[in-house]
Amino acid sequence: MPTGRYTIIGDDGERVGTEDFRCAPGPMGWRYVSEIETTEHGPHRETVDIVVDADWQIVRIRIDVGERMLVREPEPGEHVDYLTPATNLITTRRLTGTTEIDVVFIQPFTLEPIRVRQRYELHRTEEVETPVGRFAATRWTYTSLDDGWTSDLWVAGDVVVRYDRLFELQVYEPGASGPRTL
Repeated sequence: MPTGRYTIIGDDGERVGTEDFRCAPGPMGWRYVSEIETTEHGPHRETVDIVVDADWQIVRIRIDVGERMLVREPEPGEHVDYLTPATNLITTRRLTGTTEIDVVFIQPFTLEPIRVRQRYELHRTEEVETPVGRFAATRWTYTSLDDGWTSDLWVAGDVVVRYDRLFELQVYEPGASGPRTL
């Protein structure tokens, strides 16, 4: 079971929190659980719990921010996004190449769902350097088409190992099923 910690980076490039995660294949498909501590929207803790099926379709997503909680079972084919690398990973695992998609984005802290348009551009598998080592990973470019925000992210197996300008992998243990450093 891969485990690790991401540093969460704010709009100004400064650290605003951490996300401790664990993920593993399960009887249905895959599961990701994380504990987030952030100063965004005031200091608070969050829990994110996502279950996907064998086709990487989200079966259930639960987000608890303390003052409120959301449990959602998306419709078949629906893409869901939240401010965690897990939802981007799940989307890339469902895509076969560059595409634009409609997404239900769950707004941080308020947990209000809104419809947005996103683009994922598939590049190639390459070696990428991270604070925890070097990985062979598939590079994607993510773009929010509503506001133009864009960033590159690299996926190795079932872990986002690098996500420029948003998350930095600071601690990582691959366990029995996670990608290994080169």
